[in-house]
Amino acid sequence: MSHHRAANPPEHAPAKAAEIDRVVPPHAAAKARVEWLSNFLDAKYRIPGLGYRFGWDSILGLIPGVGDAAGGLMSAYLVWEARRAGAGAGLIIRMLYNALVDMILGAVPLFGDIFDFAFKANLRNAELLKKHYSKLENEKSEH
Repeated sequence: MSHHRAANPPEHAPAKAAEIDRVVPPHAAAKARVEWLSNFLDAKYRIPGLGYRFGWDSILGLIPGVGDAAGGLMSAYLVWEARRAGAGAGLIIRMLYNALVDMILGAVPLFGDIFDFAFKANLRNAELLKKHYSKLENEKSEH
């Protein structure tokens, strides 16, 4: 019995990139990571009755000295994802601006804690990045 493996590849053979792109949008995993992290940092918890949402960026900001720096490092991950996605300098600068404003103003005692609850830099940056991913997907579908 002769088996023609080339003609009948096993089911576990690696899929071609084009086949994967038809099944899974190219930036789906990155979009999911960005959405999860931005919600974790800015909207994980809801205040009952008010519906106001906050996340770990606001909670970390309550720790003097290191809290805003830790939140800033996590915010930097969103900027890194944008860079990996090929975002232009304009988008990177806007995202860095949001993250730096959040980190610097968030470090001001008392005012910064209130600011952290209101500004939501990570959700802003996630929205900018999602628009960038959508633009990339639209450009790809046009080709």
